[in-house]
Amino acid sequence: MNKELIKIVFLPLFIILILFPVLALVFNLTAEGISATMADPFFWNCVKNTLIAAFLASVLAMAVAVGFAYYHLFHRDSIVYKVASLFNDLPIALPHTVAGLALLLAFGRKTCGFLGETGAAFTLFAVILAMFFVSYSLAARTLVSGVDQMEPEVIDVARTLGDNPSRVYFRVVLPLMGEALFSGFVLGFSRSLSEFAAVIMFGGNMPGRTQVLASYVFTKVEVGDLDMAVTAAVFCVVLSLSIVSILSIRGRRYAAS
Repeated sequence: MNKELIKIVFLPLFIILILFPVLALVFNLTAEGISATMADPFFWNCVKNTLIAAFLASVLAMAVAVGFAYYHLFHRDSIVYKVASLFNDLPIALPHTVAGLALLLAFGRKTCGFLGETGAAFTLFAVILAMFFVSYSLAARTLVSGVDQMEPEVIDVARTLGDNPSRVYFRVVLPLMGEALFSGFVLGFSRSLSEFAAVIMFGGNMPGRTQVLASYVFTKVEVGDLDMAVTAAVFCVVLSLSIVSILSIRGRRYAAS
């Protein structure tokens, strides 16, 4: 009975709450909106800013996540690991407007005034930092999961041969974590693409400079240009689905190998 109830409830809720909103975007596409958006140089600048910033933020997230996974594997009793583990999931629970404000105070004019009138704020670098802040947790979680799934015997054998933890990690562990590294990067990249609040608080929403796809859609809705907003939103959906599909295909290939 319970199984049948779950089946009956799942499909209509999935269609109404997940599929229908996405289809609503597609059904509201107009030829005028598509034409105007595709001809808008600011839109393509947003696409460029989004892809560049998300890529660099994901690279930075993976670099830090690799370090955290090392501590998770070899130094779980250290104060560094305990503090890092405590704060690792904070960006997930923290309102992203708060994250943006924290970044603004940390890297803005008061502390980084030597970089310019606004410090690091309201630059593409600020967009990268904001995206990193919200995507790092996913990258770290993915790498920690990959470390936990490794056979302990592999690490023990390497240690008995005289390798120190750092050498074992970079010569043995990381080469065996190709799937986790790939998944962590893709998840971080996709999360970075979708960020809005932290980006707009710290990076601003300056067309041609720091505007990204999420803030472009917001701006078009705000000025009442719904057709262009819908077109840009559908572009985001297609881009996100492409990334999710890549991750899914890679996961199936990895499981089959």
